[in-house]
Amino acid sequence: MIRSQNQVKGGRAMSSIFDILGRDAAIGRILGFIQSAEPTPTWSGWYIGITNDPNRRLYEEHSASVSGSIVVAVESEAVARSVEKFFIEIYGMAGNPGGGDAPRFVYAFKMGPDTNPPLR
Repeated sequence: MIRSQNQVKGGRAMSSIFDILGRDAAIGRILGFIQSAEPTPTWSGWYIGITNDPNRRLYEEHSASVSGSIVVAVESEAVARSVEKFFIEIYGMAGNPGGGDAPRFVYAFKMGPDTNPPLR
């Protein structure tokens, strides 16, 4: 398990402990979240990314909502990059490969008018 800094967003405390997942489990968890939020997803309306600091990247830089986003911790940087690439290439999700130094978290969020990038 990975413990990250607790942060309060919109009056809600965010979870501070993550299960560490392999590639297939991470893909399954993200797919399940997106399909539960949007049964017939418009994949281009979702953003996928990787980071070493999910709170900063997802909620401060992207301005994503807590309820419209998911974060999963993965086994390695290679797994993070593979999961991100999978969603961009196979599902056509928005995203920019990168992720900074040693990304071990994969995140996804539903883009909207107030997110960065916004839904187009």
